[in-house]
Amino acid sequence: MIEPNGDSTVVHNTATVGASSILLVDDTFVLRERLSMAMQQRGFRVETAGNHDEAIEVFRARPTELAVLDLRMPGKSGLELLRALLQINSDTRVIMLSGFGSIPASIDAVRAGAVNFLSKPADADDILSAFVRGDSPSVPEGAIAFPAPSLARNEWEHIHRVLNDCGGNISEAARRLGIHRRSLQRKLRKRAPEDPAVPDDQPEDDED
Repeated sequence: MIEPNGDSTVVHNTATVGASSILLVDDTFVLRERLSMAMQQRGFRVETAGNHDEAIEVFRARPTELAVLDLRMPGKSGLELLRALLQINSDTRVIMLSGFGSIPASIDAVRAGAVNFLSKPADADDILSAFVRGDSPSVPEGAIAFPAPSLARNEWEHIHRVLNDCGGNISEAARRLGIHRRSLQRKLRKRAPEDPAVPDDQPEDDED
């Protein structure tokens, strides 16, 4: 997973990225339009969509060389959209965005065919820099270096994704999760469980 603002001194455009068209898919209109304007200023032909089905319709009519997808959207997810776009055109390079950045999510995105995974907020330069770095993905092949997250961590991330989808409405989130409101409140008061430690790439040899 890549953190934004890695190449803040470089302003990328169609020439440096090696593409002239981009699809932006996000259910938040303001963010989508802001990115669209920034990409147009850098010379891209920009297509936009607010959900999975709209994106498929736009992409079939006007395919693009690049695509930026929000992981969490109403209806089908960004991962489902990623797979569908690559079935239509396997040459399209895709960046996945998420407000819930995590190692498991980034692994899933890269395994599904994304060039890279960025945590929100990410601006046009963050995104284009990630495309430029795409030939050297930040998630190791096979994800050997990253242990599976604990069940407690998975539960914590799922609860917060559902709560975000419900706009912070605890009662609605509890209903969707199938638990009592007070139980959800107790879970929300807990800190995020730690993921298992990531092992060193090259463990030091024992000298005993």
